[in-house]
Order: sequence, then structure tokens, then C-alpha cells
Amino acid sequence: MNVYVGIQECEGRIIGSTSLKEKRRVIKSGISRIQHRFNLSVAEVGFQDDRQRTRLAMAGVGSSKKVVEQELRQALRLLEELDGLEILHAELSFV
Repeated sequence: MNVYVGIQECEGRIIGSTSLKEKRRVIKSGISRIQHRFNLSVAEVGFQDDRQRTRLAMAGVGSSKKVVEQELRQALRLLEELDGLEILHAELSFV
């Protein structure tokens, strides 16, 4: 049996954020939506102290590479549609 672990990393800009509190509100909203909608782990993994930038990572595990990839891509689309967040770069990989 094959096990696939997919990781989606993305860098983004928090639009109009003037404080870490505003940034965290936007990030928490995105993380919460992903966790409730998809079977993925997600966390902010970079730029925690920068009020206008973020690096998020999402991970999924499954027996089908296609299913894991599809969930990660849908989660990225959700982030792209999130008010206040502009995704600048995203990279999907399997380990």
C-alpha cells in the first residue's frame, strides 16, 4: 500500500494590515476555514512577526496522490479568495 504526503507552501501579503493583530485575524480566518473544510493540517510557518507578510504550509496524507493533491489545490484556492490576503507564490511537493 502506498502512502502519499503532500505539502503546499505559500507566501502571501496581508493587504492593508497595520498591526500583527489585524494580520492574525486574517490568517486565523483562513486556517479555520481550511481545517473545517478539508482533512489537512495547516500552520503559519514564516514571517510571524511581519505584519504584512506570511508563509503558510498545509499538509495532507492519503493513499491516493490525486486525492491529496486535489485537496491541497482546493485549499489554496480558498486562500486565494480570502479577503485581505494576496497569495504571491505557492509550491506543491510530495515527500
